[in-house]
Amino acid sequence: MEQLDIVVVGGSIAGCSAAILLGRAGHRVRVYERSTGGLVGRGGGIGTPVPVLQSMIDQDIVDEDFPHLVGTSMPFIVRTPEHPRVGHVPWEMPMALAAFHWSSLWNALRSRVPDDAYHGGARVTGAGESAAGTVTLSFADGATTDADLVVFADGYQSLGRGLMFPDLDLRYRGYMLWRGLLPEAELAESDTLRATVPRVSFTDAPGNLVVYFVPGQDGSLLPGERLANWASYIVLPESELGEFMVDATGAVREGTIPPGEMRPEQERRLKDMMAANLPDYYAQIIDGTERTYVQLIYTVRVPAYHRGRICLIGDAGSVAQPFTGSGVFKGHSNITGLIDALAGQNDLDAALDAWSAEQVAVSDRLLALGEQMERAFIWDSPDLTQADAQATETWWREAVTFPEDFTYEDAQ
Repeated sequence: MEQLDIVVVGGSIAGCSAAILLGRAGHRVRVYERSTGGLVGRGGGIGTPVPVLQSMIDQDIVDEDFPHLVGTSMPFIVRTPEHPRVGHVPWEMPMALAAFHWSSLWNALRSRVPDDAYHGGARVTGAGESAAGTVTLSFADGATTDADLVVFADGYQSLGRGLMFPDLDLRYRGYMLWRGLLPEAELAESDTLRATVPRVSFTDAPGNLVVYFVPGQDGSLLPGERLANWASYIVLPESELGEFMVDATGAVREGTIPPGEMRPEQERRLKDMMAANLPDYYAQIIDGTERTYVQLIYTVRVPAYHRGRICLIGDAGSVAQPFTGSGVFKGHSNITGLIDALAGQNDLDAALDAWSAEQVAVSDRLLALGEQMERAFIWDSPDLTQADAQATETWWREAVTFPEDFTYEDAQ
């Protein structure tokens, strides 16, 4: 494939990964990001299977000493009268999950994108293909630019997806993700968490909590300097969104309420709900956390990852439920697959067709996994209060099947 002039729309994790790898593959790459400043502070802790992070290290898109911790098991936990503090643990699933800061990953990737190729404060408003096959992008300031190929990496509310599939809407799943970070120094004791990623069921409501350590804000991996990263899935009917998605200033928010912007009485109500549903140890982690934030959960399935010379990667394409832990994997898989397709074909359209079909297959497997986990963790959770290890493991094996190309379960 000859050298292409490629524009990446969106300078987040997927966009920076695309810019780095496409540039190394010999293409001319420009990135346009609508935000004017850096994207640090956008997200909390995230996780991805250890092999995914190792692949990124092997490709030198993050450093070998990239700060992360590894979760080695997922205990399934529920509060019982006999175990009110740390809960009943019938079984632990072996796992290999790399946990780190969203901001740390973005910083590592952004540092590898040349400054003259990364254009902040550039909001793309449209894209159209010319008769010659090039794509013309238009910007909010009236400027335009042309490219041989445009890759939209602009997140779950993607402009690119909307242009390609104007009738395709995000589907609200009926629940939210409430999140926070608590310094380890403020925990009553941290040995309970160890290197685990507990999945804690609610006792009197559908939903659950996951919590695990991530490095400290300065990247420290030392005990006492880490952060407890937690995320709670809480049912929120669509009929209640209008009232709930109002921040502390009275402004109506769409999709998210950022850290520190929740109404205090709303945050207090959720903390009280956690105290009534979780073992005391985990409820206290949440109660001690300040500046919590909210993300509504949506999914969408795209029937293709390209139309003409316009492509989608990351959450600009299909969007799966976050408890799959597939976000980093999906974006990385999209771009490495695109590079392989471009390298193996002299016909750009044929290369994009083959790549798109494979990405749809990958995303469909992740969406199926998300549906399984959604039922298992929220809508059809078993009563684990009297369960033993065999019953819990049998339930899990029957409820959830990871795709062959993606799992954070450790088979060893």
